[in-house]
Amino acid sequence: MRKVEQQQDDHGFHLNLGEYGRVVWRKKYFLLIPLIISVVVSNIGVRFLVPIYEAGTTIRVDNSGSGSRELERFVQAEGRRGARDAETLSRMESDVLGSAFLDALIRQLRMDQDEALMADSQRRAAAAGPGVSAEEMMYRRLRNFLKRQISVDREGMALFSIKYADTNPEACYVIAETITKLYIDMQRRSRIEGLQDVSDFSEEQLAVYKERLDRSERILSDFQRTAAQRTAQANPVNEANIGMAQTVEKDLEVTIVTTESTVERIRERLVALIGSTPSPEKTYNTPEARRLWSTLSSRRDTKLLRELSGSSAGSVDPAMSGDDDGAILDAQQAVQRYINAAVRTEFADVSVDYRPLIAEYFYQQVELESLRQKQRSLETYITSFRENVALAPQLQAELTRLQQDVDANRTLYNTFQSSRTTTQISEAVQSTELGENITVVESATMPLKPVRPNRVKILMLAVMFGLVVGASGLLLTEFADSSFRSVDEVEKQLGLKVLGTVPRFDETGRWQAENTRKKAIMWAATSVLVLGIALSGFYFYGKSAREQHIDLQVTSSSIER
Repeated sequence: MRKVEQQQDDHGFHLNLGEYGRVVWRKKYFLLIPLIISVVVSNIGVRFLVPIYEAGTTIRVDNSGSGSRELERFVQAEGRRGARDAETLSRMESDVLGSAFLDALIRQLRMDQDEALMADSQRRAAAAGPGVSAEEMMYRRLRNFLKRQISVDREGMALFSIKYADTNPEACYVIAETITKLYIDMQRRSRIEGLQDVSDFSEEQLAVYKERLDRSERILSDFQRTAAQRTAQANPVNEANIGMAQTVEKDLEVTIVTTESTVERIRERLVALIGSTPSPEKTYNTPEARRLWSTLSSRRDTKLLRELSGSSAGSVDPAMSGDDDGAILDAQQAVQRYINAAVRTEFADVSVDYRPLIAEYFYQQVELESLRQKQRSLETYITSFRENVALAPQLQAELTRLQQDVDANRTLYNTFQSSRTTTQISEAVQSTELGENITVVESATMPLKPVRPNRVKILMLAVMFGLVVGASGLLLTEFADSSFRSVDEVEKQLGLKVLGTVPRFDETGRWQAENTRKKAIMWAATSVLVLGIALSGFYFYGKSAREQHIDLQVTSSSIER
């Protein structure tokens, strides 16, 4: 902004905030008037909008196939669950918004018996031509209207909501409740009809359900066997000694770091003494060496297992601990003797004084690898314990569900076996909910306040819009104004010395009154024009929404009918 002075003097950069304030105060109406107009338009215009209520039900749809119940697949089932839910949502939308379902909904709620709607449909059919009947026109209008008002959304894993929006809160509740009941009823009916179409209640059909029962029992048995194998895996770490195992792991890390430091110091000393680091490859790559190394590692693992088992039991036997320490010491001494003998043979050309250092270097490397092997074993035990703890609730839930699946299939098979009449078969299918299971989690309730229009949101948007428009106008007029505001600005821009100034005089009288009147008229005309255009937009938008809306005469008694 040109009027705001940014001066650079000997003391550095200065930003004249006072000039900013004076500019905003001088042109405050550029901010206030758009803000006031926006707020007024939002408060008045929102009254032209149609209040929309919304009611909905939440249902759970279990469309999992019994073929994916194995334990190995269960851990990875989360990703496939999302794909199945997306497929279920698409199928629900096509079913609920399909013409067959909407026609059934219209007939069930007797929307087609509305006399006012029928009369209006007759007028529209007559205007459309002889090829369209009044009934067809009415069904078309009702279908299109219901498609706009009904929405199907996913709320969570296997959870879906069916919502209906309308200007009548009672109609919202009634229609949302009816849609859910009709959808569940039609799904069950379609499953029963499909079962009746493909089955003649013969022995072959009984064999089909027998095979399904056997498969579910086999899956349950495989799951139980796999779970038992996981539980039976040798893992000395449990809830009683997990703290002790973590402490041993930390101490082991410290010991490994210390041993690594020792190896590095010996290596540096060998380089300084003999000029290179001796290679232990020949010393290590013999059957005897591998046997000794393995013995040392296995005895350390034995001691670790005994310590963990003793901690789990509540006490550690000092005698057993001493025996383990003695066994480890024997293994260490055997390793040292072997290394000393190997160094004497393989490094005969090296000075006798340096051979003990080489032997110590090789031994410390063996000791370091043994400690690392113990650390890896301990990490494996702790990780396995944590995985089992994390999977325990999921495994129990999956086991319960598989058992319920077996019970349901057994009930269905026994029902088919005991009775082969159509009525009994339908009852068995519905009682066991074969295939896709639908459960109402939350029923529809009567909405108490509209969800649209959101007055607070519209007001906040209006305030933001008014401030943005006002600030834009303020900046535009300020940048377009090329007049000077101060003596310093004249001297800085023109490079001339100001010889004198005319003092500001009191702007009163006829000229000032005329100027004020012109500004007031201009602001008033602009405000009225903007108000008129904005309110007209709200009015025609609300009018269009009302014309497209169909006032459905639906009450709570429709559910009873």
